[in-house]
Amino acid sequence: MTDTEQTDKPGKKDRTTPKKKKRKARKIAGFVVLGALVVVLGAGAWAAKTGIEMYRQTDLSKLAQEPPMPLRIYDANKELITELTNSRMEYVPYSAFPKELTNAIVAVEDSRFYEHDGIDYKGLSRALFTNVKNGEVVQGGSTITQQLAKVKLFSSEQTLERKINEAVAALKIENNYGKEQILELYLNYIYYGRGAWGIERASQIYFGKNTSELTLAEAALLAGLPKSPNAYSPLNNPDKAKERRDLVLGMMASQGKITAEQRDLAQNEPIKLTENTSLSASNKYPTYVDYVIQETLDKTKMSEQEILSSGLEIYTNLDPKVQDAAEAVYRDKKNFPGDKGGLQSSVVVLDAKTGAVKGLVGSRSETKEFRAFNYATQLQRQPGSTIKPLVVYTPALLAGFKPQDLINDTETEFAGGYKPNNYGHRFHGWVTMEEALAESYNVPAVALMKEVGIEKALAFGRKAGLPLEDDDRVYGLALGGMKYGTSPLVMAQAYTMYANGGNLARAYAVTQVKDRSGNVILEQKTNTERVIDANTAYTMSEMLQKVITEGSGRNARLNRDVAGKTGTTQLPDVAEFRTSSGGVIDGSKDAWFVGYTPELVTAVWVGYPVTNREHYLTTGGDKLPAAIFQKIMSQALKGQPVTAFRAPQGYRLAGGKIQRINGENGKAYASVDSRERKSGSRTRTEDSTAGEAPATPLPPSPSQTPAGGADTAPGGKEIPAGTGSPPPKSGTGSAKPPVAGKEPPVGTEKPSGEATPQPSPGAKPPDGEAVPTASSKPTPKPPAKKEEGGAAGSGVSASRPSTVPSPSPAGN
Repeated sequence: MTDTEQTDKPGKKDRTTPKKKKRKARKIAGFVVLGALVVVLGAGAWAAKTGIEMYRQTDLSKLAQEPPMPLRIYDANKELITELTNSRMEYVPYSAFPKELTNAIVAVEDSRFYEHDGIDYKGLSRALFTNVKNGEVVQGGSTITQQLAKVKLFSSEQTLERKINEAVAALKIENNYGKEQILELYLNYIYYGRGAWGIERASQIYFGKNTSELTLAEAALLAGLPKSPNAYSPLNNPDKAKERRDLVLGMMASQGKITAEQRDLAQNEPIKLTENTSLSASNKYPTYVDYVIQETLDKTKMSEQEILSSGLEIYTNLDPKVQDAAEAVYRDKKNFPGDKGGLQSSVVVLDAKTGAVKGLVGSRSETKEFRAFNYATQLQRQPGSTIKPLVVYTPALLAGFKPQDLINDTETEFAGGYKPNNYGHRFHGWVTMEEALAESYNVPAVALMKEVGIEKALAFGRKAGLPLEDDDRVYGLALGGMKYGTSPLVMAQAYTMYANGGNLARAYAVTQVKDRSGNVILEQKTNTERVIDANTAYTMSEMLQKVITEGSGRNARLNRDVAGKTGTTQLPDVAEFRTSSGGVIDGSKDAWFVGYTPELVTAVWVGYPVTNREHYLTTGGDKLPAAIFQKIMSQALKGQPVTAFRAPQGYRLAGGKIQRINGENGKAYASVDSRERKSGSRTRTEDSTAGEAPATPLPPSPSQTPAGGADTAPGGKEIPAGTGSPPPKSGTGSAKPPVAGKEPPVGTEKPSGEATPQPSPGAKPPDGEAVPTASSKPTPKPPAKKEEGGAAGSGVSASRPSTVPSPSPAGN
């Protein structure tokens, strides 16, 4: 056969060509693999060299050092207030650890602790798979040794570099320390919450016993804390703490460290904590210190552990004279009459010009727990009528109204069936703006806010620092009806604008924070913002002084100029609080007083953590809170020169025409249909000498319509401004005949203030409470002398349960 014949045979060429291609492909693949191998080996060599260098440079000497340096806190005079530290912890050897404790900590934190050399590669793979599967980080891969390295050798920053350093350090620790030594160091230095480092301090703080005396259930609970000491704290979150403890016990059983029977017995064991869980007896001002730590947390973004153990020095605005005055008042049980058990209260005292927190007491609890709930700063309760200056009267002055303008205090049904009421269901006819504020009448406040515009009220309230929500766009806001409420700290800060010539001073307790080397890591100075002009601020101070001299705040009088406002929220109109005759108990849920002198602004709150039939106030803001204010301020200002509120240069009380608000010709303004208002009057003016308001009703006169606000639909639903209110219901909405004559002079026994109005139909009930509909025949109350109630209705109930947790069983 010829070459030509062989070549021409079908398929011959097809058999030889693929062989050449394969040889070429293998050659290319070989080069690729060789190149990749070179890269891998090069990277591996670099990684190995880098790892060896990191290993060599890792310093383990810190493991043998004394515990971290203490936190020192100083007052405004740079005198030491307190020292918080874990350096006084009792270091206990491994031999003092019960086997249940070491088994529990290994089971939950590092089940392969005795098998790995510092890094658990299987655990890392498992954690990676679990996290990828869940789409988020739900499981960590750090070993006990890595956690010890993190606590003792590195910062808590979450970076890849720190993680690598931590892993290398763990390998070196394992090469230099035995497993028992590592566990001993870990259990003695890890943080367990409540300011406790080390297992011995934790055992004492939570259970009042030595580590060696811990039961299986107690050991499991403590072993579960390091992951998140605050979240699993048996003091703050007992349910989560039990859930975490039972998880640890379950893991111990599944790993063969205890039997199923031991697990079940321990899981059924109730959590019994010691009654004394305080961090340090040397902490003289615990609730102020708690707030200092919280403010430092917020401003520096450091962890609580870092703040308490890094040797920081924190300088504060605490004035010992002011703080001691407040502490003395709160220690004396006689200052809190009528305590049904568990009555709480708090006070904040600010420098009127700078906002410096000069004094703060956040609780009446006799046992001062570390970082317990602070009623001065964390409270969320409706402020009652203390909000009126902020969302009603100041916006009214800014809108051009005057203290001598007249408002008709008469039974009025506003849009949506909302009918605010006064205490004792008494109405007073035509009253001046300043009298309505001094006596804390409700109807005039709602009518005036309606006239100025609820949007302006909301805007100014937010400008003053109040945490107002969109849901607060309801008439009840005029009487303190907030969705969530506020705190004494926020209220005191808001009132600084009046004492400071229109400048709102931001509250702050911490002036400077230094690290252990003396480097300044935080510095705060006075931060003020002009929110109103000086003339408006002085006019408001003049009006609020009359609250003290002539109105509901008489119990707050001092031997110097003082201004302020009382506030009370009434009990909810539900079955629990009704009498046998169907009326509501004559009691209150919250009582407030916010007042100031030219030097200091002070806010006081009194109430129960949980209000029920056995635990409610029998006083209002005009009595107990006002009296507390008076006692604290009289001592805090003792020996200081008596100063007066000074009028700004060129100040002149506004004169001109007297405006009349809320109806004339027998019509209550808020109930007049929008079509009638086009031709009728909502507000009328009358010529008068500045400051002279007639004591008798004014006759009708031609209308003069100023800018008004938006309405609110039934159930608190928003209606755009300018659309008008619904027509009045038959038989309602007409103004009662004005009451002629003036109020009794100062000192005459008479009811002052108002009661909370009934809610509007369709208003959402607060959690756990039923909200009744409005009635044209309110349930009468005894006409005892009492300060006003707070808001209820228009979608917001004055008795909305607070989200405040109770730090003790009292009142539950």
